[in-house]
Amino acid sequence: MEKLTIKEQVVLAYYVQYYLGNDPNIMAELHEILTEGMDTAAYETSLARLAEEGLLNGTDAIPLSPIENGGDKITQPMITNKGIMHIDNILDIQSYAVEGNKLSYIKNSILTNNLDLSVDVIAAFVKKAVEIN
Repeated sequence: MEKLTIKEQVVLAYYVQYYLGNDPNIMAELHEILTEGMDTAAYETSLARLAEEGLLNGTDAIPLSPIENGGDKITQPMITNKGIMHIDNILDIQSYAVEGNKLSYIKNSILTNNLDLSVDVIAAFVKKAVEIN
């Protein structure tokens, strides 16, 4: 059984979301799900490290509406090309794989390599996205 680090699992979640729909608002929803479902310190540490390594960007909080009008700040992390290549490398997804089939490659990799997704919220998100019961 191959075990992914928490940091790798966070990148995997953003990778999966990228291939489900590459929209900043949807990515912000994933960020909210992970913020609520993970240990705050572990998630924030992972985000900071992933941003430093260039695997995610958009990890800084930005105003959703003008702060002086009582607006909240939101964070819209997105996977970078480097992050995509990192997951492709970890899961042995070939560079010539068609984008539309990336989720099926992830499903196959999880099932055949018996990947251990130890972060419950990420495991649930990824398994639902790639249709693993």
